Amino acid sequence: MSASSKTSWIAAGAHVRVVAPSSPFDAEAFARGIERLRTRYTVTFDERVLEKKGYFAGGDARRLAELQGAITDPSVHAIIAARGGYGATRLLPNLYLRAERDRPKLLVGFSDITALHALWARARIASLHGSMVATLGTLGDALFARYCDALEGRGPASVSCTTLFGENAQSGLLRGGNLSVLCALLGTPHFPVLKDTVLFLEDTNERPYRVDRMLTTLRNAGVLEGVRAIALGAFNNAEVGPEGVSFTDVFRDRLEDLAIPVVTGVPAGHIEDNLELPLGTRVTVDAVRGELRFDERS
Repeated sequence: MSASSKTSWIAAGAHVRVVAPSSPFDAEAFARGIERLRTRYTVTFDERVLEKKGYFAGGDARRLAELQGAITDPSVHAIIAARGGYGATRLLPNLYLRAERDRPKLLVGFSDITALHALWARARIASLHGSMVATLGTLGDALFARYCDALEGRGPASVSCTTLFGENAQSGLLRGGNLSVLCALLGTPHFPVLKDTVLFLEDTNERPYRVDRMLTTLRNAGVLEGVRAIALGAFNNAEVGPEGVSFTDVFRDRLEDLAIPVVTGVPAGHIEDNLELPLGTRVTVDAVRGELRFDERS
């Protein structure tokens, strides 16, 4: 079984660099998030982070230089995305993480940031699937405290889920993120290795038939072969269509014959209470107890 990735949890007072590798965002929401982060960490960002170019937070060159600079800056302990949206995949061909393997930095974000989590995964560096700066100002005190705990390597030992199928427990390194972004990485050298992993998937604004199509694409590409278990997060903002097919119907049809444990209801994704998930660390999907266990968390 694969060894765990290098971890890079931070401590209070750590230097956090905020970057915008994807879409633009509301400046006031960003300011509130920065203020919140500064109650516990030293936070810096490039003033050009507020640039807009169509549906990007500035051009590719600006976003690439900002992110690569954060990766190579020895004073930075963690990199947190301002927002998701779209744009991170455009940066992948020119990003370099090799030199950082001996001094890894924590990456935090989700949604479009799944593309960067894949880069961290291929470098065998753990990262955190969690909320981004533009939403931090809206978190209650308890959720923000949990968020800081996650950045610092702490968190719940397990979370209750609903067993979709399976009668056993399987462990592996946690990989994945947004289903649409993962599918966009197929056929590129940036797709994460999924063999012997627990695959987490979430998405938003996708009808059941489109989720069916994406899961079918992953199956047809052969990348689900060797996955030990699947943990499904939030698939929200999409109503059942006139044909009456639900997400649960899709998951059963596309995943049951893989003969691995599959659980649903992991409270992570495009939801208000977005549970932080330590990607690259060992977890267990227990279909008997109906839970996802974080085996390396204290």
